[in-house]
Amino acid sequence: MKKAVVFVVTVLLGLITLSGCLGPWAVDTLGWDHQNQEGTSIRIWGQLTITENIKNWNVGFIWDTEHHDDWKEYPNTVWADNYEAFNTFSLDMNNLDRYTEYHYRAFGEHLESKNEFRIGIDKTFIPGSPTVTSVNASNIDLNSVTLNGFLWHLGGAPTSEVFFEYGTDSEYLNQESIHLTLDSVGEFNVEISNLVSCTKYYFRAIAQNDAGVDIGWTLEVIPGEPIVVTRLPSQVGVNNAEVSGELWDTGGPSSCEVWFEYGDDTANNLDEESDHITLDSLEPFNIEIFNLIPDTTYWVRAVANNGVCTGKGYINQFKTTSTYQTTNDDDVITVEKVKFSDGNLHSLIEKYPFLDQLIQRLMEKYPLLQNFMVR
Repeated sequence: MKKAVVFVVTVLLGLITLSGCLGPWAVDTLGWDHQNQEGTSIRIWGQLTITENIKNWNVGFIWDTEHHDDWKEYPNTVWADNYEAFNTFSLDMNNLDRYTEYHYRAFGEHLESKNEFRIGIDKTFIPGSPTVTSVNASNIDLNSVTLNGFLWHLGGAPTSEVFFEYGTDSEYLNQESIHLTLDSVGEFNVEISNLVSCTKYYFRAIAQNDAGVDIGWTLEVIPGEPIVVTRLPSQVGVNNAEVSGELWDTGGPSSCEVWFEYGDDTANNLDEESDHITLDSLEPFNIEIFNLIPDTTYWVRAVANNGVCTGKGYINQFKTTSTYQTTNDDDVITVEKVKFSDGNLHSLIEKYPFLDQLIQRLMEKYPLLQNFMVR
């Protein structure tokens, strides 16, 4: 499982570097996390583009209690006091007012170039506000789901109120769950019913206390949709392959019919189907497909139907061999999904809080990444 965590982090950071997510400015302002139970000490985070050598830069933060369009107008400049992996840096800020909103920006000064600075965007924090994360939905049924969240910090208040916003429009979450009052950190969940089967819903966790509000990232769930995962083939031959998948959720009914779509044209034209089998339990499955072309790339994805909704896995690819020598599962590298409930991702985010916001930003831009998270 540790390898899977490392893989996900590597994917995230690779996408940041290659996608231009950090922009042309070399320095990005990241998130913040609490440093004491009272909600008066916090740590802010920044990141230098991974392609840069951090030894060539002085990095730190500018901050104020109000926003400035010109970064030179921020009155407080402090160099970072901590350096972590992935070219990240941070600064502890102490003796803050719980109720005050602070503005901060990461910045860097290039040591080999005279007066060359790179400035991140303005972000804010309220030290006494709680912190919350949205977690993938569970107990998916035809017309109901359980929405999950994780409260990381109470923000110095004795309690925090948590709830969910949800709806069918990601830009307009017009429905609200019941509110729960928590006096300790940890997981929380609310069952939502009277939903429409096979319809995509978006949701996010919210936490609020006497000082402020925190909003988790926006996730999605489809009531009634079976969740199926495409694995890499367990065996590949010259004109046949044993393709693999895993049924994670039936979407409500007691059984699901599963099969594979595949093709050798493009990933957008999976015009052939494997045999269909019926599963009445959540388990991996393999189906052999025949009459393939030697030395040819194929695209494949798993499909599941429970009689009401159809779910599809992400598309993988494989290549048939050119000789009569098969490739078995010992030669195939599979990627485990990271289970939020296992605590590995919790521990990773707790150590590197900036990953929480990186994952949020990247999942919004690259929905494919949700394939690496258990729903």
